[in-house]
Amino acid sequence: MYEQLAEKLEKTSAIRWHRGRGVKNEEWITTAESELGFSLPPSYLWWIREYGNAYLNGGWILTLDEPEHRDITDADLIYMHRLNLEDEYRKEHFPNRLDVYTPDSDEQYFFDISSRDEQGEFPVMCHDMMNGIIDVYAPTFAAFLERLLDEHS
Repeated sequence: MYEQLAEKLEKTSAIRWHRGRGVKNEEWITTAESELGFSLPPSYLWWIREYGNAYLNGGWILTLDEPEHRDITDADLIYMHRLNLEDEYRKEHFPNRLDVYTPDSDEQYFFDISSRDEQGEFPVMCHDMMNGIIDVYAPTFAAFLERLLDEHS
């Protein structure tokens, strides 16, 4: 299902990832989804199981780490979510936002958890922080990765 994306990942030098560093225990996913209160999108689950995380343009594409280490890694989806819940401004202005990638630039990428499609995917939004504009970047996490690879290759 994600063969084309996997081929792009194998050929790119734009993104640093390490095969075999994915989620090692399905309980990590169950625990994360329980805390979030919803299921993570299928293409994101594929990514974290197969690849885990990646580093691109000064930022991590977030993953799920071991639950006992979540409070010490800035590459963990749940850790970043917890930090965002503590931020009153974000809670008020972005209640349906689940950050997935924050590069070293003026953009942030996040799942819009208020808009799930029939396959269970959330769109990935891009927040241009310089201009205050939020747009759909990709309809799924897999499409998000493909677009990032295309733009940085």
